[in-house]
Amino acid sequence: MTVVRWVVTALVVIGTIAWSLPDWYVGLAGALVGLLLELTAVQAGLALGAVLFGLRITHLIIGIGSELKSWTYTHRRIVLRNIPVLATIGITGLKPGVRRRTVLTGAFSIFFCAAIAAATWFATGSAFGKGLALAATACFLLQLVPVEQPGNTSLGWFVFSLPKLTGRRLGELEARPRVLAGMDAYHRGDLDEAERIHAELAQDHPDLLTVVGLKVVTACAREKYLDALQTVVGLNGRTDLGTRELAFVMATTAGVAVQAVEAGQFPAEVGLETARSMLGNAYEAGYPKHRSNGTLAVIALLEGDTAKARQLAGWAAESSENALGRADDLITIARAWMADGNNAKARELAAEAHELAGWNPRVAATRARLEIS
Repeated sequence: MTVVRWVVTALVVIGTIAWSLPDWYVGLAGALVGLLLELTAVQAGLALGAVLFGLRITHLIIGIGSELKSWTYTHRRIVLRNIPVLATIGITGLKPGVRRRTVLTGAFSIFFCAAIAAATWFATGSAFGKGLALAATACFLLQLVPVEQPGNTSLGWFVFSLPKLTGRRLGELEARPRVLAGMDAYHRGDLDEAERIHAELAQDHPDLLTVVGLKVVTACAREKYLDALQTVVGLNGRTDLGTRELAFVMATTAGVAVQAVEAGQFPAEVGLETARSMLGNAYEAGYPKHRSNGTLAVIALLEGDTAKARQLAGWAAESSENALGRADDLITIARAWMADGNNAKARELAAEAHELAGWNPRVAATRARLEIS
């Protein structure tokens, strides 16, 4: 798919230059705007469709660059970045009938994007408009190709591939509302409720990846890192998982291994090597490297590279998709400042982390150490 994108990009550039001569540079500017416009339309269409058809929007990130302002809620994180172009949203099943609702959401976004792309052709009387129309249309057509990767799911996959889903993959999707209820309990720190929901789900769907994932996160929240590690390592040998799922499993294995090392429950030389190996395998399977910044930050912290730990954890905090994730990354930064003897900065970060997820053992332990010091 990457090759296809490069080929289409080259054709759009060549076509824009040829069509908009002699003002080809104006045409290329229009093509850039057309690309950004259509990419934004994809996310806007998904957001509107999610509201219309009963899906939950888990996060909304507006713009690129460093974080300008953020609003973190229990079920949703909204981030405004300093360059207000592009946007990213996350959606998940909230009510029964997840497949139907997701397909309808994808279809709505396709019609929305098609309308935007069609509207750009009314501007082809200028060189800018020609580039705008070509790029927007090409971007829209690429979205129709069914693609499901760790960092990208196309609209075409929602509409053309999702209706054909069967077996365990379909079970994962339809069980999502119940799993989401367990994850909601986990995120608010109600671990007893999260474990109760997991126990019920495990009776009906013991092989579902999302159900196992709920077990892993609650075990980590109980600081039972070796139990969590054993569970997630067992997933790596399953033959029924696709490449995309394996990428997430390997990245999770790396994260749990690092937490086990930090808690003193796993030898550092073994745990850190395991984490690096798993992350390398996850990258090869298509896992986006920026999503592992939080894990890499803890590795740097454990190895004494506090500056790198702060940088990586800062990037992870800015791109975090929920309150608990941001709190965890802030604590990594706080611990890096503590290692450098700057407890004042560490307290500021720990205070913000406490507001987001004060129940989290890592947050609570760090604040306790800072109060003693």
